Amino acid sequence: MRVRIKLNRRGVHQVLVSAETQEMLRAKAEAIAEAVRAAGIAVEGEPGDVPLPVTTNVTGRGIRARGYVNLDHPSGVAVEAKHGILTSSIDAARGA
Repeated sequence: MRVRIKLNRRGVHQVLVSAETQEMLRAKAEAIAEAVRAAGIAVEGEPGDVPLPVTTNVTGRGIRARGYVNLDHPSGVAVEAKHGILTSSIDAARGA
């Protein structure tokens, strides 16, 4: 027996951009950012004297809400390539 389901696309869209969804994404992004900060990676100078700046942003524009975690420094890409800090911090979002 086949079951057919018809999604209410307008309702799904409302859930994807809702304030509750954005708040959940904000909490997960902050958990990832805190894990990155806890790693204690420093930039600038030798061996590094400035804590790596990490910023978060959540937006509900478009077709779904999005959360971003940025290494807000020119060497952020190099830090990610060397340490994989964002990639390894994703697990922090599971409990948030």
